[in-house]
Amino acid sequence: MPRKQRRQRQATGGALTIVRQARAAAKSALDSLRSEIRLTTARLAKLVSEERIFKSELFGAAPVRKRRGPGRPRKAGRPGKPTRARARRRGTPQAEKYFQKLGKTFTLEDVRKLAGQRAGISLAQWSRAKRIRKVGDGYQKIAA
Repeated sequence: MPRKQRRQRQATGGALTIVRQARAAAKSALDSLRSEIRLTTARLAKLVSEERIFKSELFGAAPVRKRRGPGRPRKAGRPGKPTRARARRRGTPQAEKYFQKLGKTFTLEDVRKLAGQRAGISLAQWSRAKRIRKVGDGYQKIAA
């Protein structure tokens, strides 16, 4: 029995050594790749600046354009006319109107009759504001 255990320990130790060596080799390869990328990037930046200088000397300076920044689309409509901002909704929010029309206790069906598709949104607003609470199979207004 002791011989088998020794062999396993040596094999395990050998495998770990191989893995460590492989990791060290991969690390050095990655470091050399990173340094090569840095050198190539610096060389590319130098070439790009030389190209700009060459173009400006050959063709003259390019006209300066106003930049919009990345991802911003061109303005629609006439170029000089400012777009009009959308008017905000005036008056009390719809959920407040529905809340005032409901009785002291009500069900989801009552809210749906008043609010239609907005019933869930209205219930969520009221429960977040602690204006209603769940009671049995309906809801009850909380006196505030």
